[in-house]
Amino acid sequence: MIEIGPLDEAVARLRTAVEAARSIGLEAEAAEARQVARRIGRRSGFGGTVYVMALAGGTGVGKSSVLNALAGEEISPARAIRPTTDAPIAWVATPRLLELGGLLEWLKVERTLTHQHRALADVCILDLPDVDSVRDAHRAMVDTLLPRIDAVTWVVDPEKYDDARVHAYWRELAPHADRLRFVLNKADRLAPDDRATVVEDLRRRLVADGIPRPVIHVVSATTGEGIDELRTRLADAAHAKVIVAAKLEADRAEAADALATAAGIDPTDGLQPLLPVARRDELVQEAIDGALALVDAPGLGRQVREAVLQRARTRGGSLLGRGLALAGKMTGRERRRADPGAFLAAWRTRGAMGRVLNPVRAALVEAASATPPPSRGRILEALGTPTAEADLARVIDRATRAAATDLVIPRSLLWSLIGALQLVAGAVLIFAAAWIGILVVAGGSGIPVGTVEAPVLGPVPVPLLLLAAAILVSAVLGWILGLHAGWIGRRVAAAVSGRVVRAVAESVERDAFSRLNEVEAARVAIAAAAARGPR
Repeated sequence: MIEIGPLDEAVARLRTAVEAARSIGLEAEAAEARQVARRIGRRSGFGGTVYVMALAGGTGVGKSSVLNALAGEEISPARAIRPTTDAPIAWVATPRLLELGGLLEWLKVERTLTHQHRALADVCILDLPDVDSVRDAHRAMVDTLLPRIDAVTWVVDPEKYDDARVHAYWRELAPHADRLRFVLNKADRLAPDDRATVVEDLRRRLVADGIPRPVIHVVSATTGEGIDELRTRLADAAHAKVIVAAKLEADRAEAADALATAAGIDPTDGLQPLLPVARRDELVQEAIDGALALVDAPGLGRQVREAVLQRARTRGGSLLGRGLALAGKMTGRERRRADPGAFLAAWRTRGAMGRVLNPVRAALVEAASATPPPSRGRILEALGTPTAEADLARVIDRATRAAATDLVIPRSLLWSLIGALQLVAGAVLIFAAAWIGILVVAGGSGIPVGTVEAPVLGPVPVPLLLLAAAILVSAVLGWILGLHAGWIGRRVAAAVSGRVVRAVAESVERDAFSRLNEVEAARVAIAAAAARGPR
């Protein structure tokens, strides 16, 4: 069912505010406001200041003639045959047309006729298609329409008022008896005595149908008899509705104001955040800084650089370098110095949670202190203060786990190429060392050894030259490897550290203060219900 009319819209906002209040622990206040919304809803009818009445009736009873007589001009063509349209016709005062726009659109009104009739300035009359048992769709229209308008006036005549099928339908509508009117048209066709008899018989039948106090108007659309009285009664009903609508709106506004007050909102000044923006930003940054101190981004960067260097040495180091890397892995030294994932996971060992928790707890307590004392404890609970430490630990755990999952230590083809050259240099070094060893053992006797003339040094034995060259080449390759691995390590460390910093900062700001955001969102809904003036 759609909401139509200013009061309906205001009640819809109140219902939204009720659910918002419940979400932040204001159960008692929400229950009271819910009762007000239900009471207004039970009043039903069109939620505006216009009295909306539909004319219904079977074919030939003079329903359109009654509307024409009320208007003082032909509004709806009077036909003695089946209805000429399946859509209602609206007759409404020009100043009220805007207020009724949503209702008329929902009804799919094909014709809207405006007027300047002062007596019925607050009345909208809908001329419905003829309601006959053969037109079930028209009866369904009345069933759907009834909860959304103020009254349905049934037009009957002396010949059809006792139709058993019509009375069976009225019995179905008995729950809406207080919003049903009845017009006995064509009274000019009855003698005075017969008229009283017919009216009394109609009243008796309506009471039997479950309508205990039926309102019956006796008119003649042809002669105008009873039309002025009917017009006056409709104007009185419109005036009464304005009074009732004002009272209902006052009740709604009072309920909305009570919710707003409980949530720390001044209905007059409007919504203000529980925590000033500048103060919130300050505390958020303190919490982020505390979390980053525990995560230790610089230390993570060192771990990443060391891990890159370890991988580079494993793939491109000299024989000695690879041996040292293997020894470091076996002794666990590598895991202590070059395991970024484990370093992230061990964030709890680097300090107390207070450096993160204290700013968050201060923010939540300060926010709750902006609400009235009766609400403060419940708002604190809604803000998550009792579970703040566990919540924060989960926030940092999620951020560090996500960063560790995404952490990839790179490889480089250059390292493999340097590694191959290191193996060649190592082989040459071993060969030269073995050659020199043999010469030492043999004492140099009988074993020819070639020499190479070197500047300053003079003739240098080939084995010694090969040994020196292998050591020099290995050292140069090691320097190139370290230089390249250090460059990559710094880049990767900066990227990883930056990603971790951003992830932790976003997680703390989003998740650690998520309940404060939820409370503020609820207060926005409550403030909308309590706002002064049209929305």
